[in-house]
Amino acid sequence: MLTPHTPRKSRYAPAVVTKNDLLELLNDDFTRECKAVYAHAVFAERLKGADDEAAAEVSRRGQENVLAALALCQIIYDYGGTVAHRLDELNAVLNADRVAEPVWLADTLRRLHERVGQLRAAGEPGLAKRLRRIITAKRSALPLCDLVPQR
Repeated sequence: MLTPHTPRKSRYAPAVVTKNDLLELLNDDFTRECKAVYAHAVFAERLKGADDEAAAEVSRRGQENVLAALALCQIIYDYGGTVAHRLDELNAVLNADRVAEPVWLADTLRRLHERVGQLRAAGEPGLAKRLRRIITAKRSALPLCDLVPQR
């Protein structure tokens, strides 16, 4: 008995999403960057006095997260959307330890890679390239989990 062969779709192929869905996903990525900014501020304060050098490095990395968040904002605007984060500031401060876990950066990079593929599939290679720059910057810097002492 013959069965029709359906070609296997690559697991790396981007999921096709609508423009509104992609804007929502980009806003989720923006919210994630904002959580990282708060976490860096929390850890910079925790380390101040005990390890000023580490506190300064955490603060500098936090500034890089601010730049990444601003770049994401610009990508959202250039794609025709509006920035709408779903950030609860108190929870962002209280859950700063989650950002300092090793899986945080890996998950963030995975999500941003998905957005690159989705933007390319949507016919926006320029925006995808700008998002790739954020990924490159994140990969070249030490993650927060390597800068703070683990409990």
